[in-house]
Parts: sequence; C-alpha cells; structure tokens
Amino acid sequence: MSNNNEKKSSRKFWIVGSILLILLVIAVMVVINRRNFRKNQQESQQKQVSSAVSDRTFKVQRDDLPIGLIQGGTVNASKKHKLSLRANFGTKLLWIIEENSWVKAGDVLIKFETDDLKKRIEDYEIDLDNLTKELAIAIEEEKILASTNAADIQAAVDRLQQAQDALKKYRRIERVNSRNSHEEKIKDAENALKDAQDAYEEVRDSRDNSNSSNSDEDPEEVYREKLQTKLDTVESKEIALTTAESNRRAWRRYDHPNRLMVLNNALENAELNLRKVKISVNAKLVQKKRQIDNYRKRIKMTETQLERHRSYMEMMVIKAPVDGVVIYSDPDQTWGRTEVQVGMDVGKGRVLITIPEMSNLIVDFDLPEAYRSKIKVGDEAIISPDSLPGVKVTGKISNIATLPVNLINWDSSSPKVYKAKIQFDEQSPLLVNGMSVQLNVVTKVIPKTLFVPVEAIFEDNDRFFVYKSTLGGVEEVDVKIGESNDNFVQILSGLKEGDVVYLYRPYQNKQGDK
Repeated sequence: MSNNNEKKSSRKFWIVGSILLILLVIAVMVVINRRNFRKNQQESQQKQVSSAVSDRTFKVQRDDLPIGLIQGGTVNASKKHKLSLRANFGTKLLWIIEENSWVKAGDVLIKFETDDLKKRIEDYEIDLDNLTKELAIAIEEEKILASTNAADIQAAVDRLQQAQDALKKYRRIERVNSRNSHEEKIKDAENALKDAQDAYEEVRDSRDNSNSSNSDEDPEEVYREKLQTKLDTVESKEIALTTAESNRRAWRRYDHPNRLMVLNNALENAELNLRKVKISVNAKLVQKKRQIDNYRKRIKMTETQLERHRSYMEMMVIKAPVDGVVIYSDPDQTWGRTEVQVGMDVGKGRVLITIPEMSNLIVDFDLPEAYRSKIKVGDEAIISPDSLPGVKVTGKISNIATLPVNLINWDSSSPKVYKAKIQFDEQSPLLVNGMSVQLNVVTKVIPKTLFVPVEAIFEDNDRFFVYKSTLGGVEEVDVKIGESNDNFVQILSGLKEGDVVYLYRPYQNKQGDK
C-alpha cells in the first residue's frame, strides 16, 4: 500500500515538473521573440531612413544615355470591325450582347425589330401581284385596240376609195353623159325648131293653093289660123331651144363646177379622215404601249424594292466577323457618341458595336509640334503600359501625319500636334485595345557618358550647378551640361563617375530646420 502511494507521488512530481519546465521554455521564447521583434523594427526603421536618404541622392554613373521624347499614347487596333445596320431601313434595336463580352466569329451580336419590315415586304408583294394583273389586262386591251384600229383604218380607207371612185366616175362618165345630154337636147330643140319653121314656111308658101271643099269657112280665115298655129309652134320651139341652151350654160357654169367641188371636197374629207384615223389609232396605241411600259417599269421597281427589303431581313441579325471583345458604339468618335441601349431607333450606318482585331495592335500618339523636326519615321520607341508596371515593349514609328492639327479640335488656340503611329516589333498578348501607355521615343543614344537626374541640376542665371556630397559635407559644384531627355541630363564636366549629388537643395532644408 505504501509502495503504491510512493509511485503516485513520484508520478505527480514528474508531471508538475514537466509542466513547469514547459512554461519556463515558453516564457524564454516569448522574451526572445520580443527582443527580435524590437530589433527587426529598429532595423526596418533604419533601412527606411537610409532608403529615404538614398532616394534623395544619386550616384553619378557612366552609361548609355538615350535621347528622345517621352509621350503618352493609346494602344489601338490597326483594324477595327465597326458593325452597323447595313439595311437602308429605319428600325429599333431589339437585342444586343453585353459590352466587353468575348465573342467568336459567327456569334450573334445584334437583333433588330422586323415587324415593320415584314409588313413592308407584304405590301410590295401585294403591289407586285396587282401590277402583274393590270399588265395582263393592258396587254389584252392592246390586242383589242389593235384590232379596232385596223377596222377604223379600213373604214376610212374604204370611204376614201368611195370618194375617189365617185370623182373618177363623175369625170369619166357622169360629166360626159350630162354634157352629151345637154348637147342632144339642144340638137333636138334645134331640129324641132327647124321642123316648125319649115312647117310654118310650108303653110305660108301654100297660101295660094289652099282650098277646102268640105268647109264653109272662108279660106283666108283658115290660112291665118294654120299660119298662127305654126308660128306658135315655132315660138314654142325657139323657147325650148333657148331653154336647152340656157340649161347647158347653167350646167357648165354651176352644176358641173358645184358637183366637181362636192366630189373633190368629199375626197379631201376622206383623205383627212384617213389621216385623222391613223393619228388617232396610233395615239391610242402609243398611249396603251406607254401604259404597258409604265406597268412593266413599276413591276421592275416593285420587284427591286421587294428583293431589296427581303435582303434586309438577313441584315436584321448581325454576327461577329472575327473573334474579339465587344465595344459599344465607335471608340474613335471623340464627340457625340450615342449610348447604345435596347429599344433605341437605329438607322443605316450607325455604329453600334466595334470589335478590334487584337492580332495587330499599334500605338496612336500626338507628336508635339516642337518635336517634329527631331522625330522621324523609323525611330525606335519603348512602350510602357500604365497598368502593367515593369512591362516594356519595343516598336518603331510607322507613320507621322503630313499636316498638324489642334490638340483640341474645337479650340484653334490649343497646341499643334502631328497624329502619329507606332508599330510593335512583336505583338504582346499583355496589350489590349484602349490601354494607356507611356512612350519613350529614342532619337539617338549617347554612349558611355556621365548623367544625373534632372532634379539634381540647379540654375542661377546662365550658371548650372549641383550639390555634391563630400566627406566635409555638402559642396556646391558648377557643371557643364549637354543633351538631355525628360529624366536625365548629360554632364560634360564638373563631376566624375561615383560622385553623389543631391536631388534637392540641402541648404534650404537646414535653414528650414533652423
């Protein structure tokens, strides 16, 4: 029993001892970590102080100094597919894919409303059907008109022929017959008059031989009666002859000319009527042909419009021509860009989506007029994207506009710039359309020369100097400068490689501290 108690007491002792040992180790480790943390914090602060000091000084070095222009620019696609409604038909935007969507060639991007277009197509189909029927009717009417015209012309020709025959008949037959009739009547009247005169002479000559045994009348009285009777007959025949001669004169003077005039007038009227009928039927025929031609032209125009509007149906859906990212509207349009939204009115040529080809990117930038004489096509450029620190891409200037323009289009007093482009030496997948970049256009490189930052150079009238760090403190040193870029200045004399210069006025800081 006692042995068991001793074992239990020994076990408790070892347990308590182990716990105390562990607590001691933990305490020691906490103390050591605190000391290390304070030490590291002090070292970090010292590094920050030394870094701050070193950041405000520069150690003069000898290296290649690139001279050129630093300018902002924009990555742009050399080819952009600007998609718009190609149909010459006003409609509304029914559906459009979301902006910044990645699409593949053949994907549907835009759908337009087609109800009005379908109704217009139906109207053209109805018009075409009606015009086709009207044309068929007009062609049948032309055939009937041609037959009617032929009958009218034949009737006029027959009337003319009748007039010609009547005139010819009168001249050849009726006139001769009338003339002969008058001549015969005169001749008959002359013969009758001669017979009456002969009878009268015979009675008068037979006066002495005239006796009548069967009559109680006096012979003288009988003779006178006979003589008077013969004389009356002579006078009657003379009147008949005069009448016949008068009738012949009247026929020659009136009847014949009048009849001839009537027949000639009838012939002229028949000829005139024939011309009028020909003109009339030709006019009717021409009018009908024009009507038919008009129907055919209208049919052709309607067919053209119908086919055109049917082709518009295919344009009511726009698909992606290439792979790329969707950008709404026209990104190259600086002013007046319209917000693209479903339900908006859309007309022909209005750019709704732009898909830039990322396979051939360039950089657009504005070359200041002051640098035009220093920059030329072919100069190398280093492109640094603003959104990708540390990334640098090389390229060459491929184009510089011939004429300058105002930096702000509507402000004639704004600086003049030349629109320029840079072609990449190699396309980078890191670059995208619309990315802002910084350009370092290298016009020449000064080999192995001394240079310092622009901030290290100070000017006093025509004197240039720097503040150099020496063992004895800060020394103001005159320097001769050469060419420069936007960041560094070439040192021709006054400094040597390894010198440390300040990027500020240390005296002013000291005075400020005082």
